[in-house]
Amino acid sequence: MNQQTLNQQTDPNGRGHIPVFYACDEHYIKYTAVSIHTLKKHASRDYIYDIHIMHAGMDPGNNIYAEMISEPGFNVCFDDVSVYLDTITDKLPVRDYFSKTTYYRFFISEMFPEYRKALYIDSDTVVRGDVSELFNTDISGWYLMACNDPLLQKIPLYSRYAEEVVGVSRNSYLQAGVMLINCERFRSGYVLDKFFHLLQNYNFIVAQDQDYLNVICKDHVLLMDRRWNCELSIAQDFPIE
Repeated sequence: MNQQTLNQQTDPNGRGHIPVFYACDEHYIKYTAVSIHTLKKHASRDYIYDIHIMHAGMDPGNNIYAEMISEPGFNVCFDDVSVYLDTITDKLPVRDYFSKTTYYRFFISEMFPEYRKALYIDSDTVVRGDVSELFNTDISGWYLMACNDPLLQKIPLYSRYAEEVVGVSRNSYLQAGVMLINCERFRSGYVLDKFFHLLQNYNFIVAQDQDYLNVICKDHVLLMDRRWNCELSIAQDFPIE
């Protein structure tokens, strides 16, 4: 790797690279494939998309999915996060349908020091717009950009939890399903170290990694237009045109 970051590199036709990250296990890989398909459908062909699927010991046979969804302009690869995960796996709280994959997004900036910023998308997300527009947003003064969580404004119990337990305003509590991460600021702000430290002292059991992100990134989050991350349960309130 030379001194240029992959965010700056271009292919022979002058197209820049956009790194996109997913986190999944063998149970979710089929949904990840669908999400990537929808991303490709709407993506501008002015860029190359480096799509990373973060996992912890995926069956090599599942690489067939990469073959199915890779094509010119879209580079799909599987990235094993086991080295990071093994050091803290016994400290990660999980419940219900949450699994340890939800924590992988914390590792992006350290695992990929060549990236200045990166886009993270939950595996169960249907992409209905051009993510290059989102990626090109200037977030130089922030840790990340994400939507606030409308459920925190709708449900009083969740609102009190955010403000009294997590310590974040109900209007500022971020929803981590789609995030534009400032990898440089994550590294300079020691976000991963802070996460490891919090694991030793706090066990957030409601929204898992999302709670940790809200604590660490408090007052350093640029709010994203909610159209970029709209859940089905609230889609009728925030329609996507």
